[in-house]
Amino acid sequence: MTARSSAAPRLVATFLAALAAAASAQTTEAQAPAAAAPQSPASAVAALPTLVENAPAAKAKEPKVEHLVTEDSQVRIEETRVRGVTRKIVVHSKIPGMGSYEIQPKDPGVDPENDHGAGMRLFNFSFGSGS
Repeated sequence: MTARSSAAPRLVATFLAALAAAASAQTTEAQAPAAAAPQSPASAVAALPTLVENAPAAKAKEPKVEHLVTEDSQVRIEETRVRGVTRKIVVHSKIPGMGSYEIQPKDPGVDPENDHGAGMRLFNFSFGSGS
């Protein structure tokens, strides 16, 4: 198996050199008869015409991100949507001493029967070190 893997690159290089020699012989005969110098495999590959055109790179569209804020006298609700799908909902209480919490939105990629976290509240408690 080692003999095959080491012989393959040499076989490919030999094939490319023969292909390049045939291509250069055709162009030399068409232009003018001249003595052709032997080419290395690397220069033979570089001399071959491009067979595949490169397509221009497609510009990736940035997803539409929306930050919506709804507010009343007691709460402020911040919602983040990506491509029209709600990704994050945070509720901030305006009542002193009350914290904020996050509501887990429904995941559109999960079957509703299996999305057990949809609508659940996630509380973030921060205990200050002040005295």
